[in-house]
Amino acid sequence: MSAADAVYRERSHLVAHLAAAYPSTIGYHDPAEPEWAVVIVDLPTGQASWHVSPDDMDLFEHVTRSEINTWDGHTTEEKYARIDAHARALAQKEK
Repeated sequence: MSAADAVYRERSHLVAHLAAAYPSTIGYHDPAEPEWAVVIVDLPTGQASWHVSPDDMDLFEHVTRSEINTWDGHTTEEKYARIDAHARALAQKEK
């Protein structure tokens, strides 16, 4: 496994965890990357999505398959702002 593939695999483990904890779907609906599925996770703070390597699909067997593209158009920056906002909200609940 290449170093890049190992990094994708590590990320996929975390994304699969998020997809188990929140409503999510996965499907092949990005014409720019037709061999890579896209997982969409609906966080309380908004949608987040990632491309998934074909080699990592075994981690996403629990995720509902959908070929309907529900991506809301968020950018990478918006995605991580949503994740950060949700992490802060979760941390506040712990206090």
